[in-house]
Amino acid sequence: MNIAILLKSAPCTDESDRALQAAADMLAQGHRVTLFLLQEAVRFCRPPVKRPGSRDIREITDPNLEIHVLVQDARLRGIEKPAISGAFTEGTYDSLVDFMESCDRVMGVL
Repeated sequence: MNIAILLKSAPCTDESDRALQAAADMLAQGHRVTLFLLQEAVRFCRPPVKRPGSRDIREITDPNLEIHVLVQDARLRGIEKPAISGAFTEGTYDSLVDFMESCDRVMGVL
Protein backbone atom coordinates (compact mmCIF):
# COMPACT_ATOMS: atom_id res chain seq x y z
CA MET A 1 0.00 0.00 0.00
CA ASN A 2 1.26 3.49 -0.83
CA ILE A 3 0.78 5.78 2.19
CA ALA A 4 1.36 9.53 2.30
CA ILE A 5 2.03 11.42 5.51
CA LEU A 6 1.68 15.20 5.38
CA LEU A 7 3.71 16.73 8.19
CA LYS A 8 3.68 20.41 9.11
CA SER A 9 5.07 20.26 12.65
CA ALA A 10 8.65 21.29 13.38
CA PRO A 11 11.33 18.82 14.41
CA CYS A 12 11.50 17.88 18.11
CA THR A 13 7.76 18.19 18.66
CA ASP A 14 5.36 15.50 19.83
CA GLU A 15 3.51 15.66 16.51
CA SER A 16 6.61 15.16 14.38
CA ASP A 17 7.83 12.36 16.66
CA ARG A 18 4.47 10.58 16.24
CA ALA A 19 4.57 11.01 12.46
CA LEU A 20 8.09 9.60 12.22
CA GLN A 21 7.18 6.69 14.47
CA ALA A 22 4.08 5.98 12.35
CA ALA A 23 6.21 6.09 9.19
CA ALA A 24 8.74 3.68 10.69
CA ASP A 25 5.96 1.32 11.80
CA MET A 26 4.32 1.33 8.36
CA LEU A 27 7.64 0.72 6.64
CA ALA A 28 8.26 -2.23 8.97
CA GLN A 29 4.93 -3.66 7.81
CA GLY A 30 6.10 -3.49 4.19
CA HIS A 31 4.19 -0.40 3.05
CA ARG A 32 5.61 2.30 0.79
CA VAL A 33 5.64 5.61 2.70
CA THR A 34 6.11 9.15 1.45
CA LEU A 35 6.57 12.01 3.89
CA PHE A 36 5.62 15.42 2.51
CA LEU A 37 7.13 18.20 4.64
CA LEU A 38 5.16 21.46 4.80
CA GLN A 39 5.36 24.65 6.85
CA GLU A 40 7.60 24.19 9.91
CA ALA A 41 8.42 20.57 9.02
CA VAL A 42 10.72 21.83 6.25
CA ARG A 43 13.17 22.55 9.07
CA PHE A 44 14.04 18.84 8.95
CA CYS A 45 16.23 19.84 5.97
CA ARG A 46 18.59 21.65 8.30
CA PRO A 47 21.18 19.89 10.45
CA PRO A 48 19.41 17.90 13.16
CA VAL A 49 18.64 19.40 16.54
CA LYS A 50 18.03 16.74 19.14
CA ARG A 51 16.09 16.69 22.35
CA PRO A 52 16.01 13.62 24.56
CA GLY A 53 13.49 11.11 23.25
CA SER A 54 12.84 12.86 19.93
CA ARG A 55 13.46 11.33 16.50
CA ASP A 56 15.29 12.73 13.53
CA ILE A 57 14.02 12.10 10.03
CA ARG A 58 17.46 10.86 8.99
CA GLU A 59 17.16 7.95 11.43
CA ILE A 60 14.54 6.31 9.20
CA THR A 61 16.34 4.61 6.36
CA ASP A 62 14.34 2.38 4.09
CA PRO A 63 14.21 1.98 0.30
CA ASN A 64 10.40 2.32 0.50
CA LEU A 65 10.62 5.80 2.05
CA GLU A 66 10.50 9.02 0.05
CA ILE A 67 10.72 12.50 1.57
CA HIS A 68 9.38 15.52 -0.32
CA VAL A 69 9.87 19.11 0.79
CA LEU A 70 7.57 21.95 -0.22
CA VAL A 71 10.09 24.31 -1.79
CA GLN A 72 8.02 27.47 -1.26
CA ASP A 73 7.79 26.84 2.50
CA ALA A 74 11.51 26.04 2.69
CA ARG A 75 12.46 29.29 0.96
CA LEU A 76 10.21 31.28 3.28
CA ARG A 77 12.27 29.88 6.16
CA GLY A 78 15.65 30.61 4.57
CA ILE A 79 16.32 27.06 3.35
CA GLU A 80 17.61 27.22 -0.19
CA LYS A 81 17.78 24.54 -2.87
CA PRO A 82 21.27 23.20 -2.09
CA ALA A 83 20.29 22.49 1.50
CA ILE A 84 17.30 20.47 0.34
CA SER A 85 19.30 18.12 -1.88
CA GLY A 86 20.29 14.63 -0.87
CA ALA A 87 17.65 12.58 0.90
CA PHE A 88 14.97 15.16 0.17
CA THR A 89 13.07 15.68 -3.09
CA GLU A 90 11.69 19.09 -4.01
CA GLY A 91 7.93 19.46 -4.14
CA THR A 92 5.42 22.12 -5.14
CA TYR A 93 1.76 22.67 -4.37
CA ASP A 94 0.87 21.13 -7.74
CA SER A 95 2.98 18.04 -7.07
CA LEU A 96 1.41 17.77 -3.60
CA VAL A 97 -2.09 17.60 -5.10
CA ASP A 98 -1.02 15.07 -7.73
CA PHE A 99 0.75 13.07 -5.07
CA MET A 100 -2.28 12.97 -2.76
CA GLU A 101 -4.47 11.72 -5.60
CA SER A 102 -2.05 8.90 -6.42
CA CYS A 103 -1.73 7.45 -2.89
CA ASP A 104 -3.88 4.73 -1.37
CA ARG A 105 -4.06 6.51 2.00
CA VAL A 106 -3.22 10.04 3.15
CA MET A 107 -2.52 10.96 6.77
CA GLY A 108 -2.21 14.52 7.97
CA VAL A 109 -0.16 15.21 11.07
CA LEU A 110 -0.72 18.84 11.88
